[in-house]
Amino acid sequence: MAEIKAEVRVDKLEAKVKLVEEKEEGVVIDRRLVTEVKIQYEGTPAMLEKILWTLQAGHTVKATFTTPQQGLDLPEEVKEPAEAGAAS
Repeated sequence: MAEIKAEVRVDKLEAKVKLVEEKEEGVVIDRRLVTEVKIQYEGTPAMLEKILWTLQAGHTVKATFTTPQQGLDLPEEVKEPAEAGAAS
């Protein structure tokens, strides 16, 4: 499969996750997490034209998000706050 590249500078990104259940006769037979991502950028839809045509043709599109900033001071793991002691 040929690689399609589209580059846009994303101004805003939102993600929503929902649990989708597939049922047969009222019984849940499958559960999946579905993530919806919404991006906002300054530009025209033509900047993503190749990707939109690929989706319309029924193909799967994989997206890669990159940043020119090396090491954005993102926390490696979420740390619990230290328990505060009461002073008397």
